[in-house]
Amino acid sequence: MEKVRCAIIGVGTMGKKYALMISGGQVKGLSLAAVCCRGESSARWAAENLKGAVICRNEAELYGHTQLFDAVLVVTPHKSHPAIAVRAFEEGKHIMCDKPAGVTVSDAQAIDCAARASGKVYAMMCHQRTYPHYIKIKQLLSGGEIGQIKRINLENSGFFRTKFYHRSANWRSSWTGEGGGALINQGYHLLDMWRFLFGMPLSVYADIPFGKYNDFAVDDEATLLMDYPGKTTGTFIISTGEGCPTERLEIVGTRGKILLDGYRLTVTKTDCDVREYAAAAQVNSSEGLKYSTEEFTFAPPENAYITMLENFANAVMYGEKPIADGFDGADTLSLINAAYLSAWQGNKITLPVDMGEYIALLHERESAEKHN
Repeated sequence: MEKVRCAIIGVGTMGKKYALMISGGQVKGLSLAAVCCRGESSARWAAENLKGAVICRNEAELYGHTQLFDAVLVVTPHKSHPAIAVRAFEEGKHIMCDKPAGVTVSDAQAIDCAARASGKVYAMMCHQRTYPHYIKIKQLLSGGEIGQIKRINLENSGFFRTKFYHRSANWRSSWTGEGGGALINQGYHLLDMWRFLFGMPLSVYADIPFGKYNDFAVDDEATLLMDYPGKTTGTFIISTGEGCPTERLEIVGTRGKILLDGYRLTVTKTDCDVREYAAAAQVNSSEGLKYSTEEFTFAPPENAYITMLENFANAVMYGEKPIADGFDGADTLSLINAAYLSAWQGNKITLPVDMGEYIALLHERESAEKHN
């Protein structure tokens, strides 16, 4: 196989982006065989811009051409991902799914089962895992450079969104269409990186002022508190309503601290473990500690989507490990579901989330939203 022939299901904003990248030859190892466009305007756009690709108006029509493609890129609204991905696996296709894998852990688990049964590649578009500053942090943590992690603080208001954005599609920013707001959309990328760097917490407590900046029922801001073994604590803050952006991650360990501010990374190390110093030092404070500091500056990431798509092609053709395994999707959704459940109930949620309870409360909010 010289190239993986792919079909794109969903030709909205991101579907168009991927289609142009692939059809324009920017992605090594992928060719565009077909697209599935439900909307009339998307079909017209595809006919004008994607010469040579078969244009289908629904999945039944697409799978009438199943011999033309090996893989499917799922780029549709969140709630449609499970049914589309399961069908594609049953048809023997490899899958690259846009995040998230549905809106509940149960959704993600349904895809996981179909993926295992098919034996095909299952990858997810979590492109921030290719960012050099996150790769560097992962290396530092894996090498134990700052000792045992004791506290984590993430604050991100870099995903500012206007009312024009929220109203750009009828499924956006709603329980009914998107299964949530900032956390399940923009926050998914940040929580994927959080889980990738720090693993899964024991519990989640969330304070979410739903509709703080907008006249909708979902979240445009959220603050999560997470507990880890050994009394390690994490604070996660996201806002899509602040005009002055902050993108900051602080990781405090027993032998130093990592501070990421935008694309500037500062690593501060102490000359000994602070627990040993605190136990033995004959002074009242930190004046006996010695510090060393190293700084790194990274350029804004480029070609992250291309990197992810090429990795997907290599996973299909050569068995390369996906940068973001689709099976990770259930864990990230677990954090999101736990946060929403915590905010609805006003208490701390111990993982795993009770899916029956979560889905029942989600349906209540969907019903209230439709009524209003």
